[in-house]
Amino acid sequence: MTQPADHLTIVVVRSGGFAGLRRAWRVEIAEQDADDWMPLIDACPWEEPAASVPGADRFSWNVAVAGDSCDRHASLGEGSAAGPWRALIDRVQADGEDVPAR
Repeated sequence: MTQPADHLTIVVVRSGGFAGLRRAWRVEIAEQDADDWMPLIDACPWEEPAASVPGADRFSWNVAVAGDSCDRHASLGEGSAAGPWRALIDRVQADGEDVPAR
């Protein structure tokens, strides 16, 4: 289990789909809110390679968590963004802010 950090930043980037558009969301987590987020972060299988499912118009996801004591990154295909990944992605989208496309 990861220890809560003083400050965490989670960035979720979705790309692909029918139009090939990129969207990104970011949430900044203060120390007092880390206890709410760490179970979601720890539940994700960061060390397991994501299964890739080929196909047209599918989304791909990049999820990054950075903080004082936590640095994780994962690239997922649309089919792999389920279970704990989906919970984390949905929470970042709901609680975070849109990041302008580059």
